[in-house]
Amino acid sequence: MNKFSKLIVTLVASLGIAGATTVAINQAPALPTVQAASTENLDLANRDIAGYIDNCQQYESSDKQFRGFTSIKQITYTSKHTIRVNINNDIFQLSKSRRSLLIDILQNGVISTLMDNDLANFNQAAVQKGCKTNIYLNDQVIGHSAADNYRQIVWSK
Repeated sequence: MNKFSKLIVTLVASLGIAGATTVAINQAPALPTVQAASTENLDLANRDIAGYIDNCQQYESSDKQFRGFTSIKQITYTSKHTIRVNINNDIFQLSKSRRSLLIDILQNGVISTLMDNDLANFNQAAVQKGCKTNIYLNDQVIGHSAADNYRQIVWSK
């Protein structure tokens, strides 16, 4: 995991413990949201995101800041500012507020992973807005981003 990603994960997790709203820090120059993604770039992005999730899951047993990461089966960056999160039933052991915080942390991790590996350029407004997110359990949508605020998750279960 790159230094910037580790810094973001630590920063976001620390803010999450304190109950504060999390916002990733953008060091990239202000460019139009995300560059056009080729199939190759999407494959690279999803490989790197899988590595990010694996790293976070390793810390879950020893650091409660990472609680809930093992309920994430896969995250797929599908297109400009859109992610699909596949979860398992363990997610229901978390409160709705903790689930929402977990998704917010994941959005920050996805954004920083994409930026660290030059797979996407986000301006400050795009970082603050987050990624449109759909959450699936057994191919059924159980949560999604609010239309006006991608950081807010609407849970159906």
